[in-house]
Amino acid sequence: MASEYMRGTLLQPIDPKRLRAAREFVKMADGRYGIRVELDEKELYIKLTPGPDAAVDAILKVREMAKAVALGFAPDQAMALESDEYVLTVIDLKEVTDKPNHLRRIKGRIIGEDGRAKKTIENLTQVAMVIGDTYVAILGKLEDVEIARRAVEMLIEGKKHGTVYKFIQSLKRP
Repeated sequence: MASEYMRGTLLQPIDPKRLRAAREFVKMADGRYGIRVELDEKELYIKLTPGPDAAVDAILKVREMAKAVALGFAPDQAMALESDEYVLTVIDLKEVTDKPNHLRRIKGRIIGEDGRAKKTIENLTQVAMVIGDTYVAILGKLEDVEIARRAVEMLIEGKKHGTVYKFIQSLKRP
């Protein structure tokens, strides 16, 4: 059971372009684990209100799901976070560079031509990735997310795409 401290309302800001996904997420998540999930379309946030019987780990799970939707994942992808095997990690690209041209170049390397680099990393590691204006979000099983995170970091460092794919394959071989 959550302490009095944890019973407060949690707010997850969302971008206007994510409203449709947020509406769908609210329908899927409302009432789960004793947590009220609402959408404030005027103020642009997902509101989580834990009930008196909501467990702390459940509150944290639903908060992480709301964060995933706010970052750009589909609601059904975010719901995978219900499983303890799944995690969400975010790489803040602003920590890597503060120059807009460098940020564009780094994002371009991660996305690749016609999105091929991103798709290849997703396919090889079995994760889902969202690339935002200043972040890369990765959702999947813990081990796979760690591999994908390292692959993205290698691309940020300037490693060749082929080197990154070989690195992933070397760790993903059965």
